[in-house]
Amino acid sequence: MAVEVLALKAQNDYWTVELSVFEGVYRKERYVVRVVDVPKAPSSLSDQDQETRMKEFVLDQVKRHMRRGSLPPTGMQVEGVHVWDYEADEVKSS
Repeated sequence: MAVEVLALKAQNDYWTVELSVFEGVYRKERYVVRVVDVPKAPSSLSDQDQETRMKEFVLDQVKRHMRRGSLPPTGMQVEGVHVWDYEADEVKSS
């Protein structure tokens, strides 16, 4: 059982991330997360680094919602203002 990223697509100020969610009570072959209000990435982040950071951020957000038992059934929208500041290790303590 897992949550996996299937696809990423960057738009102007938002990203669309398509997931596969098969964990706990959730069984979704295609689950779309829209990350809004995403600022321009720092020039120090390559395209690959941006994708990695976005994947980690979205997976964290989805797993947090799942732990609270509140994963919206048809997809979700999350605020991405701090996505480029996000560090994967920060969520280990929550």
